[in-house]
Amino acid sequence: MKKTIVFTGGGTGGHVYPALPIIKKLQDQGYRILWIGSHRGIEKRIVQSWGIEYRGISTGKLRRYFSLKNFTDIFRIKLGFFQSLRILNKIKPVLIFSKGGFVSVPPLTAGYILKIPCYTHDSDVVPGLATRINHKMTRNTFLAYEESRSYLGGNSEKIVVSGNPVREEFFDKNQKLPDIWEKRIGERPLLMVLGGSSGASQINELILESLSELCSRYTIIHQMGDELFKEDNTSEHYYPVPYLNEELPALLRRADIAVARSGAGTLWELAVSATPSILIPLRAGSRGDQILNAEMLRKREMAIVIEDENPESFQIRDLLIELADNNEKLERMKDNCAGFMKKKAEDVIVSYLIKES
Repeated sequence: MKKTIVFTGGGTGGHVYPALPIIKKLQDQGYRILWIGSHRGIEKRIVQSWGIEYRGISTGKLRRYFSLKNFTDIFRIKLGFFQSLRILNKIKPVLIFSKGGFVSVPPLTAGYILKIPCYTHDSDVVPGLATRINHKMTRNTFLAYEESRSYLGGNSEKIVVSGNPVREEFFDKNQKLPDIWEKRIGERPLLMVLGGSSGASQINELILESLSELCSRYTIIHQMGDELFKEDNTSEHYYPVPYLNEELPALLRRADIAVARSGAGTLWELAVSATPSILIPLRAGSRGDQILNAEMLRKREMAIVIEDENPESFQIRDLLIELADNNEKLERMKDNCAGFMKKKAEDVIVSYLIKES
């Protein structure tokens, strides 16, 4: 009978995608994987598309500000805890691995009470509140950056700086671009626009306002987000899409430059695929993690970071046109990306997990 490892986490793609390389390595070694997430979160769609067993629980957000939802969410969190207890008692996993996000706290707490070994990983420079709570209950806490240690306070002996797991396909320099994209791009420079798994209305507007000028220099593939997607036939060199998944690694390898948010998962995918970038960190309504994430790439000269909270479209347009004429700078940024990841994070993490199981 296969040993079972429970994964948990969600809320954004960044709390899910980095888990896949770890899961694949564990499956190759014969483990059964089951994911505990929310009933309707983005993690459900992503994880089920991987063919992994999924159990939904009730969740509530861990807010540090006043909201009427705090009064109802506390009951959802408690309900999620008892649902997690029932699931874990039934399947008896050998360990639990959290990828962060508020949905991960009830399963990890339930596992800790049941004396199941718990682990967590955080991809951002500043670990989220859920990771800081989970850290108190883990055997090991894995971080993407050395600089993140100071944000977790005590129990530093169980912190492991592993880097951030990235899908194997992003490392493959020989991955073939699908024919349809090969024909569309041709020999023209390629600009990728990525607003994260849910899209970004600000980035969408900045690109659309300068579309004709940008299309005169680039072929543009624009991931707009499922809910923000709009058909646009303005130019034969502009391809808006709701979402990119399997084809994304090859497209980034082919890209000359990307415009993106600075979520942790995106940054590591850009680095591994050696894609120079212009980063527009999410500032409004965030805890500032994307600003610090972007700074990690800026100081290594892998990316240009837009400092303005509300940049004008001409700023982005002028930068992109300048870079289109500065191949030397683009090549230097690509070279700097190549040295970013020293060792595959999933190898480091799995080496700790299999010792426990």
